[in-house]
Amino acid sequence: MGGHERYRLLDELRGVAAVAVLVFHIGTRGGGPLLLPNGFLAVDFFFMLSGFVIAEAYEARLLGGMSITAFAARRLVRMAPVAMLGALAGGAYLVARAFAAPSRSDPLLEVVGANLLNLMILPKLWHGRATGWELFPANGPLWSLFFEIAANLLWAVFLAGRSTWALRILVAASAGLLVALGLRSGTLDMGWEFVSLAGGAARVGFGFGVGLLLHRARGGIPRMGRPSAVIALMALVYFLTLPLPMLGWQLLIVLVCMPAVLLVAIAAGHERVLPAGALLGRLSYPVYGIHVPLLALAAGMIKYAGGGAGSHWTVLLLAPLLLAAAWAVLVLFDEPVRTWLTQQISARADAPAGAARPQPTRRPRRFRAAI
Repeated sequence: MGGHERYRLLDELRGVAAVAVLVFHIGTRGGGPLLLPNGFLAVDFFFMLSGFVIAEAYEARLLGGMSITAFAARRLVRMAPVAMLGALAGGAYLVARAFAAPSRSDPLLEVVGANLLNLMILPKLWHGRATGWELFPANGPLWSLFFEIAANLLWAVFLAGRSTWALRILVAASAGLLVALGLRSGTLDMGWEFVSLAGGAARVGFGFGVGLLLHRARGGIPRMGRPSAVIALMALVYFLTLPLPMLGWQLLIVLVCMPAVLLVAIAAGHERVLPAGALLGRLSYPVYGIHVPLLALAAGMIKYAGGGAGSHWTVLLLAPLLLAAAWAVLVLFDEPVRTWLTQQISARADAPAGAARPQPTRRPRRFRAAI
């Protein structure tokens, strides 16, 4: 059984966290009820999962001679297709809005410039008339993917195989910065706009670092099987759904509760809980990467059709439709594109100097890699 297969529950938890972000954005961006006021904290759990899973998958390979270039190529293949598709969809929506409602849009030239940057998973660093300081107006959740890619590369270059004390210092410093910036802002909902870039760095530094530390400690974590899997799942849902939108509660969730959830989930070993948990895990990234542009389009159509206040609760019906759209993106676009890109990279790495460029296969195999 492969390394990541020992922790199958982590895929389920990632899927639950993605659904929490979806429901949160239905409330904040789609005109629906705000059922999960702390749903944005699922992103901090994503960072923790990422630190653990990336170390599990790549630390030994990097120490065994894998180049930074090869690592970066694998990570971009994993993350770029869906991120770029979401930015393309969101960018098209913003361009259409610039023509249809210019008074509620940034100038067209700024819209196009921001869209081009976002398509390359790079942030907009200027203030827009309609988008303000938002880093990724084409697709808001890309802010966390931008920080995660940066964290992946910095870890591979500077921290992989380093002393555990270095990781502890990183986590402690990030926690201190997170508390200080949270007290200044009154919330941990930071990182998605230029004026809170430091807050985003603190969130990813703490979350990713916690994941790395738990990976270092995994050998001493006892296996508790299915009971711990059930506890971890229920605890994550509880922490994300309890309606206490207060800074103190947010800090407690991020600094204490979520690391504890990941610790208990690791103790579950290979256990699973949800009947469709594997599928939910596969859907998690497409859900996260494309739901905001589709939600903006749907909300705009509802408003144009005169839905108004009556659509407040009915907007929740978009959730299953967005999950279905994520499944279509996964099966028809994400997995085939990643398979093809992986084959091209592997073929070029294996080809001798001067050899003819390999031809792509006609029917790529189904992509099964989870990371």
